[in-house]
Amino acid sequence: MVTYFEKKYHYVRFRFPLFRPQTKIWRRMLGVGVPAGAEFLLLFVYIMLVYSIIRAFGPEAQAGFGIGARVMQALFLPVVALSFAVAPVVGQNFGGRHADRVRHSVYSAIGIASAMMLVLTVIAYLAPATLIRIFSRDPPVIAFGSEYLRIVSLNFISAGIVFTTSSVFQGIGNTLPPLFSSLTRLMLFAVPALLISHMPDFEIRELWYLSVGSIVFQMCVNLLLLRHELRKRLRFGEPENFIPASATAS
Repeated sequence: MVTYFEKKYHYVRFRFPLFRPQTKIWRRMLGVGVPAGAEFLLLFVYIMLVYSIIRAFGPEAQAGFGIGARVMQALFLPVVALSFAVAPVVGQNFGGRHADRVRHSVYSAIGIASAMMLVLTVIAYLAPATLIRIFSRDPPVIAFGSEYLRIVSLNFISAGIVFTTSSVFQGIGNTLPPLFSSLTRLMLFAVPALLISHMPDFEIRELWYLSVGSIVFQMCVNLLLLRHELRKRLRFGEPENFIPASATAS
């Protein structure tokens, strides 16, 4: 890249003195990035917990859960792509102090994500075996995977809203609230899951319904925290001589 810029485009040059560490900027970047990255760590803990609980049901249950989870992740790709777009759009309008545009972006993103996930919910609920059968022909694996996918499809809309609202928090530069909601969701799932897993009449489907409830709870927490955050941060006290950055851009 250095050679490319130095040889091809002489009006775009590297200024190496500017590569000195900017600790204030680093702290702000880490303040946004570390909590967002920690959510993936909590997801890892959730998956490991589920595998440890369903281990007693045999390799078929573990394989069914593994395939079902991967199918669900593949189905989530459209809403994940949407969430990746939400953060910069919200961030740009938040930086430009356009409160109405921020709110419109949030409402639009939630609406689009909900519509996407509604379609995927119908597909996963009505034809889970068809999706699992793509990756395995083993009847017990298909049975376990289908049951998992059909039950967890009930929280697809909630999961889509969680993805979207978490990206909104990234756009406004505060990723601690979604980390808090993820941690709360994990605790709400983990403690009851460990308790019911030791009961003699424990069935694996109870674990999936518990997961659905925890996601719905996380969605509610995210929405409440986002409402509070937007009310607090979108009160731009602009002085009379304030000129938005967009008005001075060349």
